Amino acid sequence: MAPHQHTAADQIISDLQAAVGPERWRVWFEGSTDIRIESDHVMIGVANLFLSDYLKSHFAGHVTSAVRARLGPDVPITWRIQPDLFQKRRAQNLADEAEAMEQLEGSPTTPARVAPEPALTPPRFTLDNFVVGPCNQMAFAAARSAVATPGKDFHPLFIHGGCGLGKTHLLYGILNALKAKAGLRVACLSAEQFTNRYLAGMRTGRLDAFRYHYRNLDVLAIDDVHFLGGKPATQEEFLHTFNEFDGRGRLIILASDAHPHEIQAVQHQLISRWVSGLVVHLSPPDVETRRRILHAKARQMRHPMPDDVVALVADRIQGSVRDLEGALTRIIAYAALLKQPVTSSLARQALEEFIVARPPRAGLREIEAQVAEFFGVTVSDVHSSRKSRLVSLARQATMVLARELTDLSFAEIARLMGGKNHTTVIAACRKWHRLLKQGTDVTWTDKSDRRSLPAQALLAHLKERIRH
Repeated sequence: MAPHQHTAADQIISDLQAAVGPERWRVWFEGSTDIRIESDHVMIGVANLFLSDYLKSHFAGHVTSAVRARLGPDVPITWRIQPDLFQKRRAQNLADEAEAMEQLEGSPTTPARVAPEPALTPPRFTLDNFVVGPCNQMAFAAARSAVATPGKDFHPLFIHGGCGLGKTHLLYGILNALKAKAGLRVACLSAEQFTNRYLAGMRTGRLDAFRYHYRNLDVLAIDDVHFLGGKPATQEEFLHTFNEFDGRGRLIILASDAHPHEIQAVQHQLISRWVSGLVVHLSPPDVETRRRILHAKARQMRHPMPDDVVALVADRIQGSVRDLEGALTRIIAYAALLKQPVTSSLARQALEEFIVARPPRAGLREIEAQVAEFFGVTVSDVHSSRKSRLVSLARQATMVLARELTDLSFAEIARLMGGKNHTTVIAACRKWHRLLKQGTDVTWTDKSDRRSLPAQALLAHLKERIRH
């Protein structure tokens, strides 16, 4: 963003604060919105669809006036859902963690001796505050073993499981324990960072320095290793790095959303080395583990929860640790906004959108109706051959959800959606698989309003509509 855009955005925010008043700004905007100027429009990031609809219905005029006053009448405004915005209130803690992890790497050209963290800035993720249950007991035991004898009992350690189940916590917990050991050289980075630094080394003629740095570590941790899929040159480089570690009995720790055999477009030699060590799986926590996680998270947030509230949330929210943390954040926010104590009644009200019984398999007609209503088109439009952006988006989303939520085949979905060819459904599913894997935003115009959502958040919201 150019400097003048920073200034204009600050001016828009200042004007908006003055227009809505300090109290309403604190309650509805601060910490849950992100106002930025992009190349051709103003982006209003909002924490969720509920808040987006509320802000547009109550403050759209104020937002439009503030933008027009600074940028003129022709600049469009896009409302984008950013589910992580509520976590901005903990931004300083996260920034401290990021800085601590950067310190693990040392110089880009020579291996660094890693000193222990100062006691006043302990890392957030440790093995001591990891909540252990049947869902993660094996992975936790492997993490403890990796700390006790890095690279001796197994190599590599491969941790896999769905988003938000604790892979990164274990990864950082291992490294934070290892960096206390004198003389150990450790580094943690994502597979994307490894790729980018490898490519930068090639472009700048510093590939030898890149290899010297990473191949002379004692412990190397790579998060989101599935990112290497489809990148043969980086895979080859990583294979050589892996072999160097293996030959010296040093430890590589890998984390991924999928089992090694389920990661697409990775060469066989690399897969065989990943599975030659210890592969451990993280599954969603059971109800008792969820309760202990909720109590632990509530203490970290400095908002201890009554046992009946914890029991309610643990019983109804059956997803990831992030889902549980999001539920707590929502309850705490509701209590603060309404100025009421946290009770089971308030918790039910706060989580009304999330507390639903596990539904039966949805039917295609139900999926079509809900998707069409959300995008403001008709089921007939979805069945037609119209190519407009909005209709195509609704049609693709319907096909993807039909494959996930029904037992229909590609051919059956195509036939029931207007007699289309089954290859159309296959192409839609492949396209959305790429969008989900890359974390891409989906943008469309709803009436005169531009909207944007991460592909994963969009599908999740449509599923919630269907389940209701």
